[in-house]
Amino acid sequence: MGGLLVAAAALGTFVAARSSGTPGRSYAVAARAIPPGETLTPDHVRLEPIDLPSGVAASAFVEAAQLDGRVALGPISEGELVQVGQVSDPGAAEPAAELSFSLERDRAVDGRLRSGDLVDVFVTYDDRTVAVAEAMRLVDVRERDEGSLGRGTELTVTLAITDPDDRAALIHAARAGDVTLVRSTHMAAAGATSTASGAEGAGAPPADPVGPPDDPVPPAAPG
Repeated sequence: MGGLLVAAAALGTFVAARSSGTPGRSYAVAARAIPPGETLTPDHVRLEPIDLPSGVAASAFVEAAQLDGRVALGPISEGELVQVGQVSDPGAAEPAAELSFSLERDRAVDGRLRSGDLVDVFVTYDDRTVAVAEAMRLVDVRERDEGSLGRGTELTVTLAITDPDDRAALIHAARAGDVTLVRSTHMAAAGATSTASGAEGAGAPPADPVGPPDDPVPPAAPG
């Protein structure tokens, strides 16, 4: 009988703890607002006791040291739970440069792009389109002020460039052609490596265009 009472008391204590809502584990939340592109240290977060569903807990951080050296891929608000998809992989390259240019909304997913998004970069020269880069991180997206009350038709975007060799191809595309940004869904993992097609020669557009094929060479007339 005594053993049964002890077991019942223990069960009562467990149920009381569950019903009180006291979380059993702590997770990293932002100690302050973190802008995209900022390299994190343990001081950027604090540990807060939170009761998370298992699916969410699997992508959260239980130690501040796990975030050391990672880069914020988008804005993180103060007190927000920091998750794997919001930061780069450990040791991922920091941007070597940033490039800004303007383009029409309809060439930027109708202006629905946001800081932290990954985009593929294409450029159109006359009647052909070429791929310039994949999985480039957007650092900033701003609507151009055209001095009217209506919504602007142009955006100014800033790309993070992790490989210095990518700069020439991207600058040439922005200045010599019409750039289109496509939200990248096949490279959603944090810390994806960008790749840009190098220009052939001094400022020439990249090879492998997507467009109408050249006119075929007619066969030689029989002798």
